Amino acid sequence: MVRFKGFTLIEVLIALTILSIALLAIFRGNLFNLRSAKEASDLTTAVIAAESILKEQIGKGYPASGFTEGTFEEDYFSGLKWKKQVETLSLPFIQDLKVVYVEVEWGRNKSYSLQTIISKY
Repeated sequence: MVRFKGFTLIEVLIALTILSIALLAIFRGNLFNLRSAKEASDLTTAVIAAESILKEQIGKGYPASGFTEGTFEEDYFSGLKWKKQVETLSLPFIQDLKVVYVEVEWGRNKSYSLQTIISKY
């Protein structure tokens, strides 16, 4: 009786099944990495946008109390919405302090907020 050396159909099918499962896991991992990189990029952009609003406010000097909001028009921040609220901070024996809250929103229910205290002096 002559025996041929090679793989049977069952062995080939099992190998292909294992290979396809491994490739699916690799592709899924890459998709997760791409989503994470996009979220990190969006968060970094929001942080820079919020810092730019705070720096602009600090550059203007002592702010008046109130609430303002708007949308960025620049290319880098386009589409991001922002809100800024300035409130007087009341502390005993300390006067002329304001708290500035800045919140930047993007996407669905995603936001980043910063706050700082500005002195008149």
